[in-house]
Amino acid sequence: MVGRRGFLATLVVSALGLARRAWTQGAHLLRYRPLARPVAIPLEDMQTQWRARPFVADGVTLDTAAAPNQPIRISGMVVRTGPPGENTPERFQAVCLRCPHEGCDVDYVSDPKTLPPELVAEIGHPVTEPVYVCPCHNSTFTVEEGQRLAGPAPRGLYRFRVTSVSGAAIEIGEVEEDVLLFV
Repeated sequence: MVGRRGFLATLVVSALGLARRAWTQGAHLLRYRPLARPVAIPLEDMQTQWRARPFVADGVTLDTAAAPNQPIRISGMVVRTGPPGENTPERFQAVCLRCPHEGCDVDYVSDPKTLPPELVAEIGHPVTEPVYVCPCHNSTFTVEEGQRLAGPAPRGLYRFRVTSVSGAAIEIGEVEEDVLLFV
């Protein structure tokens, strides 16, 4: 027989599990908006895994933004996350370089061995792949999808969508809708 406390503890753990699952699934349901014009990155610049290249994209703020329908420039970084070979949009990830905590520009750290031990301790596990780190308050994000690993940031980095890859270029054509409200 389960007591009242045991029942409540089970209920709380179950609710947290469901909330976590919903949050994880929701991350794949991000809404994107087209950029004012697509950004083209030469494919020849992105031939090795973890190769990163900064870019600047032009967008337009949403109708519901504080300053609606205004042109904005968004700094981003595209990284080849898969090994060379098949050049598909899934092999490249692009994120906004502005930290969602207080708007500082994040740094791309290609060698995780250079991270300070206290930052790795805050992440809670060894870091084996490149990461983004905010120099203002040490929020840390994955390169794979810009997910938050540690720090005060309330969410992961805003994302761009790689819309196509041709024999000559990687095209970044969309940005996560929320960045057009807060940048």
